[in-house]
Amino acid sequence: MEITAQQDRLLAIVAEVLDQDPRTFTDPMEVKFSQLGADRLDTVELVMTTEEEFSIEITDAEMSALGDVDKGATVGDLWKLVEPKLAAEAR
Repeated sequence: MEITAQQDRLLAIVAEVLDQDPRTFTDPMEVKFSQLGADRLDTVELVMTTEEEFSIEITDAEMSALGDVDKGATVGDLWKLVEPKLAAEAR
C-alpha cells in the first residue's frame, strides 16, 4: 500500500506522540495503537495534535467512534476521521 503525503504527516504525528514509528511496520495504517504502547490518554493527545497539524476539528462523537485502544483501534481508523475533513476543506 502506497502512503500519501497526508498519511505520512499523520504517521509522523503518531511517531512523535507515541515515540514509536508505525512506518517500521509492513502496513503502517493497520498498526494498532496498542502495538505502539498507546493508552487512552495517548489517543487524546494524538487527536489533539492531529487537529492542530491539519487545522481540523474531531468531535467527541467522532473520537468515540474511533473506539477503544484496547479493542484494536488502528492508525487507519484515525485516518478515516481525518481524510473526509481534508477533502471537505479542499473543495
